Amino acid sequence: MELSAAQMQAVENGEAVSITVGLTQCVLLREDLYERVKALLDLEAAYPLLDEAFREGWEAPGMADYDRYDELKP
Repeated sequence: MELSAAQMQAVENGEAVSITVGLTQCVLLREDLYERVKALLDLEAAYPLLDEAFREGWEAPGMADYDRYDELKP
């Protein structure tokens, strides 16, 4: 398979490129980006990272006000 100059430039810039292989629509990604996406789709591996992000978010200053939303709303 050969890519056009524009497709090669897009891949080098980290953009996804739509290609057709036979009758199948595919997306071409740089390997480093594919590995990042693959990790995100592996929910079991990503869960500890998500849990940490949510925990930090809910423990942020001012988040306790959300527990009192009804009494604080204007």
